[in-house]
Amino acid sequence: MGGIVEFVITPLLLSVLLAYLLAPPVRYLQKKQHLTRSSAILTLYIFFAAVFLLICLNIFPALLQELDELADLLPEYTERTVLLLEGLEDRWKRFAIPPSVRGAIDENIRGLQSMLAQRLEKLALFMLSVIARIIGLLLVPLFTFYFLRDSDYIKNKLLLKIPRSLRREMEQTLADVNKTLGAYLRGIIVVSLAVGGMLYLGLLILGVEFALFLGILNALLNIIPYFGPLIGAVPVVIIALLQSSSLAGKAILLIIIVQQVESQLITPRVFGHQLGFHPLVVVIALLLGGIYLGFFGLVFIIPLTAVILIFIKHFYPLVKQFIKEKEGWL
Repeated sequence: MGGIVEFVITPLLLSVLLAYLLAPPVRYLQKKQHLTRSSAILTLYIFFAAVFLLICLNIFPALLQELDELADLLPEYTERTVLLLEGLEDRWKRFAIPPSVRGAIDENIRGLQSMLAQRLEKLALFMLSVIARIIGLLLVPLFTFYFLRDSDYIKNKLLLKIPRSLRREMEQTLADVNKTLGAYLRGIIVVSLAVGGMLYLGLLILGVEFALFLGILNALLNIIPYFGPLIGAVPVVIIALLQSSSLAGKAILLIIIVQQVESQLITPRVFGHQLGFHPLVVVIALLLGGIYLGFFGLVFIIPLTAVILIFIKHFYPLVKQFIKEKEGWL
């Protein structure tokens, strides 16, 4: 199941999401520049290829250097982290704590030491595995091109499979899906880039090591509601703490400020309105997505849930009416 998700389903989902993001500029080029649909898509591809090349020339070398340095420092970081936890264990022993409670705390700390050492040592291998999986995403531009070029054809074919009595409702449903997904995806990208940029600049000013890597990591993780910012904060605090405890405090303060700016100023202006999800729905959806689809499930589950709820909103009344009519016949 995992291999199918990574190499088939994930590229298809990414392609659909990218098609939603690129559809407005494609329509703009068709309308304002009088280009064919294929020419408009290729024009966008050339533009983004140029942007990607600039990023590769200016950002990737610095990022790769940071990753190389981080891989070299992992053994040292592991040792320093273990020493830090051992110091924490010594502090616990100074307090008058019942033996049973002290034993449980000592056991948990030793378990944390062992787990953390193993995780840190495997971080470099994890990065390599992520890069290997990215190779499987090279089909995304091809899939996206066909989704963009043939979107009207696919939509019309789909509508032809729907009974005439339901086609109008289906058209409205697809229009709502298009509007909701497009606004959500464009908004989440803007917000994530803003969070990653603010955090990078803040860490750079504070002097925290690997600021670029941590900024990019937090920008990516910010796509995941609720859990993403918390997960992204952990490596920031750990790396800052390994430099000094005062720097860790400043890093925590920076994270709080960035999250407040994002939640109070940026997100309301970018989204304008929320998807209408109850927080409990979001948490349950994220848990199910993470369990059954892994990391990519955490990324895709919210827009997927939005699509499902839009379909329920439009078709539940029709299904309910159909059931009532059936009961009347009986």
